[in-house]
Amino acid sequence: MRQAIIAAIVVAIGASHASAAQVDTMAWYIKCGFRQNVDWPWPYVCPDRTATRQPFNIMVQNGWRRQNLLGAHHFTPDGDKLSTAGELKVRWIMTQAPPDHRDVFVERSIDPTITTHRVAAARDYAEKVSIDGQTPVVEETYLLCEGRPASVVDAVNVRFQESMPPPVLPTASGADSLAQ
Repeated sequence: MRQAIIAAIVVAIGASHASAAQVDTMAWYIKCGFRQNVDWPWPYVCPDRTATRQPFNIMVQNGWRRQNLLGAHHFTPDGDKLSTAGELKVRWIMTQAPPDHRDVFVERSIDPTITTHRVAAARDYAEKVSIDGQTPVVEETYLLCEGRPASVVDAVNVRFQESMPPPVLPTASGADSLAQ
């Protein structure tokens, strides 16, 4: 087969003008074209798959950032120490989250000094509760925490329970008493 291709090339170019280097170059060019035709969709499949998966990876990273976000209600009112809820959240992040997602994110405050104090407080507590001895990554973020303090949630639930009417069976009507 190879000899037939080379012979066809030699005849096409002209036997008197064809050199061995030209024949080898032409044979290499034909082989490359053949391999590209055989492998045709594969060189384009991998970049397409990567481009398709990339938004999902970004969504997963954003989800972990949202999950590991500490808001204003995770700190004391003066803003320089973690509240009990904040300590519990940082402890969960440093012990229960997958190791590659143990980054703590702190919501930015209007005052940069408060943000600096919050990041320092979260970093200190994260170092204290870290189980693998690694230095935790604690950084501020532009995301806003959508949570509420537990006292507000509890007050809403208590008021709801207090305002419920007592469970009472409806009174029997005349039609219902005849059916029995």
